[in-house]
Amino acid sequence: MTESARSEGTARVDEERLAHALISRGLLTREEVQSCRADGGEVGPQALLARLVAAGFLTANQAERAGKELDTLLGQQIPGYQLLEKLGQGAMGTVYKARQISMNRLVAIKVLHSRLAANPEFLQRLTREAHLAARLSHNNIIQAIDVGSAGPLHYFVMELVEGRTIREILESGKVYEEREAVEIILQIAQALQHAHHRGLIHRDVKPANIVLTTDGIAKLADLGMARETDDAVLARREKGIAMGTPYYMAPEQIRGRQSIDGRADLYALGATLYHMVTGKPPFYYPETERVLMAHLEEELTPPDHLNQKLSAGLGEVVEFLMAKERRRRYQKADDLIIDLECLLNGEAPKLARQQMQTSTLAALSEGETEEELPLAPSGPPYAWMWIAVLAGLLALSFLMNLILLMRHSS
Repeated sequence: MTESARSEGTARVDEERLAHALISRGLLTREEVQSCRADGGEVGPQALLARLVAAGFLTANQAERAGKELDTLLGQQIPGYQLLEKLGQGAMGTVYKARQISMNRLVAIKVLHSRLAANPEFLQRLTREAHLAARLSHNNIIQAIDVGSAGPLHYFVMELVEGRTIREILESGKVYEEREAVEIILQIAQALQHAHHRGLIHRDVKPANIVLTTDGIAKLADLGMARETDDAVLARREKGIAMGTPYYMAPEQIRGRQSIDGRADLYALGATLYHMVTGKPPFYYPETERVLMAHLEEELTPPDHLNQKLSAGLGEVVEFLMAKERRRRYQKADDLIIDLECLLNGEAPKLARQQMQTSTLAALSEGETEEELPLAPSGPPYAWMWIAVLAGLLALSFLMNLILLMRHSS
């Protein structure tokens, strides 16, 4: 990178940090700042202030004061942390890369959008997400560090993960080879095992919530929709509400069932694995309503039918994960881990194969019964039984007469 490119990058970061500071202090709205972004012109804090004054969003005096306080505005906006750059933005907040001053380490900070900060419900959700995350300690789950407020800023500090989400990788056009996908899914299954054993369900497992580090470690992110399995109050409050992301939602989530458990996470993990190895989600329709109905009613096309490189064993695992009735799925992450390890060892998945064989035998049994029904004689109830008895008596009489005849002849 050239020195000029590096300087421009620093200027853009400083401009972003200044914009956030001005918005968080209530001096500007995000829309006003966006309308004054540089379009091929000069970038940096002073340039942004000049454009804001020219547009009438700031007075000359306000811009002058902001210029004098620039070091403070760009530096420590949250006590103990120095914001460095914007990493991304979601529905609830903006995520920044920051330095935790006391530990001299890099962290990620989710800052709640200013328009949501006045709503107690969103403040509660942010705090709840942080507290739930703090209950988990696993190498494949992004760790919680701190949560709090600083003036108008409400934030959640977490482990900084350098890498890309599976969604970003898929959107770049990649379709995963079977082994690589299974290795990633195994790590997330272990993360879910850890969470489920501690009474938490994620409820939004999907490619966008799996971060792959530069070292190849998969991390489960975003506990914003997580819930304790024994939280009866929240369960009743959310009854009838479809919670999740349509392409990856379990049927019971779509129906808004109150008794959601870890098997919903396993279904979503199966849909994620399907997407990774085929290049598209299981029910890939443009209309959300059709996607949801497909999860409820449409038969799944096995992934190995779409990608001929995949093994039948992987197809069986995905079908078992995505059974529409949760009693027919893996019942816990521990069982899924056994089958994923089988696949990595070049073996057939034990539990999925057993389930497939049981289902096949059951289907055959049902099929034979249906085929035999039309062969039953018609007539009044039980009439065919009397016909059978009469035929038996006639046969017996014929046999007795034959024996007597033979004896008489001899």
